[in-house]
Amino acid sequence: AQIFCFDEADNALDQDNQEQIREKIRELNSAATSLKPNLVIRAINDYYQKYSINNHSESSNSLFSKVHKTIHQTRHLIAQRINAESEEIIFLPSTTYSLNILALSLKNHLKKGDKIALTHLEHSSNCYPWQSIAQAKEGQVVFLPLNKNFTIDTDKLENYLDPRTKIVSLSHMSNSLGVINPVKEITAKIKKINPNCLVIVDACQRGGKKISPHDKTNNDLPLVKKFEVGTLPLAQIFGLQKSFEFLNELGIQEISNYEKKLKDYAVKELAKLEKIIIYNQALETIDLVLFNLKDYHAHDVVDYLGKNDIMVRAGNFCCPYLKELIGVEAALRISLFIYNTKEEVDKLTLHLKKIMQEPKLLVPL
Repeated sequence: AQIFCFDEADNALDQDNQEQIREKIRELNSAATSLKPNLVIRAINDYYQKYSINNHSESSNSLFSKVHKTIHQTRHLIAQRINAESEEIIFLPSTTYSLNILALSLKNHLKKGDKIALTHLEHSSNCYPWQSIAQAKEGQVVFLPLNKNFTIDTDKLENYLDPRTKIVSLSHMSNSLGVINPVKEITAKIKKINPNCLVIVDACQRGGKKISPHDKTNNDLPLVKKFEVGTLPLAQIFGLQKSFEFLNELGIQEISNYEKKLKDYAVKELAKLEKIIIYNQALETIDLVLFNLKDYHAHDVVDYLGKNDIMVRAGNFCCPYLKELIGVEAALRISLFIYNTKEEVDKLTLHLKKIMQEPKLLVPL
């Protein structure tokens, strides 16, 4: 019996239509998902079309050799980038999965009354797993102090850490405000206060940017192969290899410089609009602007922008404590990358102006 059937002509037409729609869209939401260069897409397709073999296959043929060579080369590229050993690099499905696995692995490291320290900057993936195990072990979650720049206030850490603090888990770069924690300095201060405290850094938002070199002097968690159970995400590893090669060829510093320049332009243009509130205007950020349009709900604005082919993000960006940082539950976020342009920023500001000038477009709060 034929289970699946489709009209190839209709499918091709739909594909052409989707490509046309994609070309019109101005993607200003790269902090959620970045667009992929063609060589990355080709590498992923190559795995499925040319190889499609399991990394546990017992074979000496060229397909198996290519897969293992790519795994090794990708580990090496990442290790070079962060000053680590190839054996310390493990491939897992996602940051959320990884942090949950890490938290569960450390559950028995805690005793009743022990503490886990976080910050109000964290993504929910770096909050809920730790809060869950703290509750299960009758422990306590402590939130570290932030300074006026919304980074961890190292001068006040002694008031928040003690011998019962077993784990500190913090983000390298906030996915909501875009601020960057000086993780090496923070780790050194934590270790000075409590040498036995495990320090975990969620570097997800810095993955394609300037990740701080891995500090071998504070290597709390040697990563072992036991975490790589079953079949690896091989197509993604093929793509990741080309991603690193692509970024290295462009130059990480050059990418950051371009993003910073474009972000500064966006802040300047947004600040010209009377009803725009920018929450991180005075902060040291690279590629992210957090703002609201006064008198309008963020989700209404993002819906209008989406209908005009401008993709931005609205909400709390999975940061459960964002309201405690900026005073509102939802905001708008643009996050820029190498493929964005000033013209795209201009299109954004043009449509924000339209909302303010044409009351019929959106109903104010």
